Amino acid sequence: MILSVLNYIVLNSIIYGAFCAVIWFPFATRLAWIILATICFYISVSITNLLWNKINIPKAFEEPDDRAVFITGCDSGFGNKLARRLHAYGFYVYAGCLFPSGPGASELKQVCPQNLEIIKLDVTKDEDVEAARIQVERSLKNRQLWALVNNAGILVSTEIEMGDMKAFTRQMDINCMGTVRVTKAFVPFLRQSKGRVVNVGSLAGRYCIPGMVGYSMSKAAVISFSEGLRREMKKWSIDVISIEPHLFKTNLCNDEAQKKELVKAWEQTPEQIRKAYGECYLDGYQKFLDKILGSARPQIDRVVDTMMMAVTEKFVGHTYTVMGDVERIRVTLYDYLPVRLLDAVSHQLSVFYTGQPAFIKALYEKKKAL
Repeated sequence: MILSVLNYIVLNSIIYGAFCAVIWFPFATRLAWIILATICFYISVSITNLLWNKINIPKAFEEPDDRAVFITGCDSGFGNKLARRLHAYGFYVYAGCLFPSGPGASELKQVCPQNLEIIKLDVTKDEDVEAARIQVERSLKNRQLWALVNNAGILVSTEIEMGDMKAFTRQMDINCMGTVRVTKAFVPFLRQSKGRVVNVGSLAGRYCIPGMVGYSMSKAAVISFSEGLRREMKKWSIDVISIEPHLFKTNLCNDEAQKKELVKAWEQTPEQIRKAYGECYLDGYQKFLDKILGSARPQIDRVVDTMMMAVTEKFVGHTYTVMGDVERIRVTLYDYLPVRLLDAVSHQLSVFYTGQPAFIKALYEKKKAL
């Protein structure tokens, strides 16, 4: 708290000083002030994060005895690792898997032969969710369901004009409506335990990424759902926690799979729109996609650590963001910089990789000819 207050004072002093400099001082002095403000801003945020991570705060933990946890999306990635960790911690684990006979589920069952059940679950199907609910109800016996972790999700990377509506409806149905569907089925189990719901959102739900608009929309909906659910569940003493990671190297960010979806969407795009963009733009967009997905962090255990904290600690926050120091500074700048400036920067970075669409290039050529 003290660090947060100090950081707030420092940041506001820097912003006020830069504002005064822009208004009253000559251009050279203004520029110097802006550079100094940026450096101070960077140092302030970095020091605060560094010191905060070094502070060892005593924590109280929940006992896993006679308690169970239900997790969706356990075929791979965060869900698979979390199931193993919670099983080792002592919880009885219900692992929802889209492919219950697939390699991820099979390996999970081998590693955790006892006190873990694989449950077939497609979060977009009411019948699968209802069957999972019945299976858990029969299996709980003397245990209580302590936590529901809504982790299942997909990412489809295309621009808005590319492809049909399926890219949007699929992501919304799995990432958002799947979370709602599973929550409605399992929240009644949590009343007795006064447990918690953990929803995996994304920073993309707060800061929309060009080329991932459908994903950002679905995760923004998850964040809103979490906020509303938390307030509605207060009457039952059920807590709701939102986990919002930056991009991490899971199957979600598989470069080959994303390019395959992009090409599929391109082929479904009307001819007139494809001509406006041009094949060169598609090639450039694939390079742009490489850059975005290449920035995904490999330390996925950081996200799993946060999910563990949300399930096992007695005293938890309502939202946890998971990202590196560089991303944290970038996100802070998003909150302070003018929107039009952010739009311009985003546009220039995109054009650097994709180039201008064929239609715009043709207009330039006509102007030159005149």
